[in-house]
Amino acid sequence: MQTQTKLYDRKYRNKYRNVRDVYEKTSKKVNYSRFYKILTEFLKIVFRDVVLRKELVHLPNRMGYIYLEKKKHKRAFHYRIDLNESNKKGEKVIYKVPILDDFYYKIIWVRPKKYSRCKIMPLKYVKNLIKSI
Repeated sequence: MQTQTKLYDRKYRNKYRNVRDVYEKTSKKVNYSRFYKILTEFLKIVFRDVVLRKELVHLPNRMGYIYLEKKKHKRAFHYRIDLNESNKKGEKVIYKVPILDDFYYKIIWVRPKKYSRCKIMPLKYVKNLIKSI
């Protein structure tokens, strides 16, 4: 029995790197659990300073700096794809979600050209920090 592929799936999943990938590329002078704890604590401190204290944070090794920018929404609705209905019908099903706030916050990373392909993907912890302001 063949499994049917979904019409809309996460097509960029393989482009992201997780903590395990970073650990394997760096020197293994510490074990993975300690590396993970150090990295998560560092990122919590950085994003606390960026989001809650609204500071400009310079990253080590000339990796640039990050800050939080307040931007105005350009439209009144977000357009979302209903994945379940799209997969059932075989075509894209779109619905509107009204935007209730006038502004939104975005983390900006000003970086050198050698890091131009890198991005900051705020995860649940950072999104919850941003919602709290």
